[in-house]
Amino acid sequence: MYGYGKIAEIDLSEDRIQIRNIDDYMAYEWIGGRGWTSYIIFKELDKIKDALDPSNVLVVAAGPLTGVFISGGKTSFGALSPQTGIYGDSNVGGFIGYRLRKTGIDCLVIRGRAQVPSYLYVEDGRVEIIEAPELWGLKSSEVDGKLREKYGEECSIASIGVAGEKLVSYACINVDWNLRKYRHGQAGRTGMGAVMGSKNLKAIVVKGTGEVKIADPDRLREVSRKLQKQVLESPTYDLWRRQGTMLTIEWSNNAEALPVYNFQKTRYEYADDISGYALEKIKIYSRPCSNCIVPCEHVVPFRIMGREGAIGVEYETAAMLGSNIGLRNLEEIAYANYLCDDYGIDTITAGSVIAFVMECFQRGILSERDVGFKVNWGDIEAVAKLIEMIAKREGFGEYMAQGVKKLAEKIGKGSERFAMHVKGLEISAYDHRAAPAMALSYATCDIGAHHNRSWAITYDLQVGRYSYGEDKVDRVIYLQHIRPLFDMLGVCRLYWVELGIDPNFYAEAYSAVTGREVTLEELLKKSERVWNLNRVMAIIRKNIGMKDDMLPERDFVDAVPEGSTKGSVLSREKFIEMLKTYYRKRGWDENGWPTKEKLIELGLEEAAKKLYRT
Repeated sequence: MYGYGKIAEIDLSEDRIQIRNIDDYMAYEWIGGRGWTSYIIFKELDKIKDALDPSNVLVVAAGPLTGVFISGGKTSFGALSPQTGIYGDSNVGGFIGYRLRKTGIDCLVIRGRAQVPSYLYVEDGRVEIIEAPELWGLKSSEVDGKLREKYGEECSIASIGVAGEKLVSYACINVDWNLRKYRHGQAGRTGMGAVMGSKNLKAIVVKGTGEVKIADPDRLREVSRKLQKQVLESPTYDLWRRQGTMLTIEWSNNAEALPVYNFQKTRYEYADDISGYALEKIKIYSRPCSNCIVPCEHVVPFRIMGREGAIGVEYETAAMLGSNIGLRNLEEIAYANYLCDDYGIDTITAGSVIAFVMECFQRGILSERDVGFKVNWGDIEAVAKLIEMIAKREGFGEYMAQGVKKLAEKIGKGSERFAMHVKGLEISAYDHRAAPAMALSYATCDIGAHHNRSWAITYDLQVGRYSYGEDKVDRVIYLQHIRPLFDMLGVCRLYWVELGIDPNFYAEAYSAVTGREVTLEELLKKSERVWNLNRVMAIIRKNIGMKDDMLPERDFVDAVPEGSTKGSVLSREKFIEMLKTYYRKRGWDENGWPTKEKLIELGLEEAAKKLYRT
């Protein structure tokens, strides 16, 4: 089989490893990456008792273009999410997918729970479970450093920090912390770090020397050459190379979509001080992912509160741990980012939780007595304390560690109105009260509110930000197929989003790698299949329906306070009609359940039987 390696089945409880070939159905119908995480978890769903139970399955999957095609640096981590209780996944760049592919193993399926804290070592077709109780209790940077001393620079290391050990519901997985030349990244969302922690799995070390077998290397080189030419000729290439995702701070602020003070405002008075241009003045170096010609991680130094270091800062973090909590410069944001990464916490959720606590203080709902100290907007010392409390689940941090939904339920007093989440996953960094397509994207996202599945706000601005038309529904559905397709293939979506690359290149590259001729439309149909399967899993686990495809009350009642969008709120009636149109166009019923006919059309007969008990 061209373009694919093997799959490793790992049972930590039984200390058992089986390595087998990937069959044609899994390869060609589910493609790889996020397709595999969804498919494998669905097959195991009836056996999974709870997200933090040993019965949960953690899947680590590269895609067929990971490591072999330009921008192919992506790897998916998937499991039942401890944060939402439904299917969850997170995607990370860097070099771990590239190195996993060089071992000849494309996918790790991890079950059970090790008797003592351990890590996995994957090298050239073999996997070992290695006991390492001495690593337990260490921060992620420390774990990476110790394992790198043992295995050298030419390996990749995915590790959890203290938060993962403590089962913080939004604990993340860090990849490749300590190497300047390799991009440091996180599988940040949906609590994959907590799943690793629940399995007594501190790290995964990957080291390979092999090569992926390509069906048509000459064709692949030609497609790569054409794509690279488009990248280099893109009018946005230079700015993207200099600022990466941080260029979005200025864009979002000007578009009045930047989250400010827990999404109370949409423009930030200190935006210039945390922008991409501010980044250019202080960054010390930049790093790319594997197979990438755009070094979009830009590393910022900090010296704060007796601590000094450096970390890569990107838009979602700079917004959620910057404007959303009132930090006023990149040095403070970098420090907060560093603490989250080292403890192993998703920066998007951390920023949302901290902002929620700050607003509760602002409104007199929480006091110093509740938390242990005063918490005010822009107080970096308070932010640092809160991050540590969350990671260690100490004091009030025990409640913060469960995410903003459960925290609001604990606090009450009307705080639920401004708890910014959908289905228990915190909304990422775009205000959408004047952007109905983006609002629909958040409401219907398969894992909870996350921008990476459908970044529709640019379409809102393009066609008129106050309309609720069918064209916006069509756009959201298209984005929910094409953007996740990149995760299935194992490539970066930002070449398409930011640099305008023709997505047909990726279908041609897949055809060259596998020797199976496919069109973009055929690949998109397979992505639609995954989207529907994830919906079925959410219904089976949590009875998800229209009641859950709803946004925070703030979006409907708290008007934007200033700027050209002043007075904007979402119309509840128009949004519900938009949601009904979305269901209809997807072939779902009025409650948002995929119909039996739709599932069968997509080749999901087994899912139809489970959902409709026939």
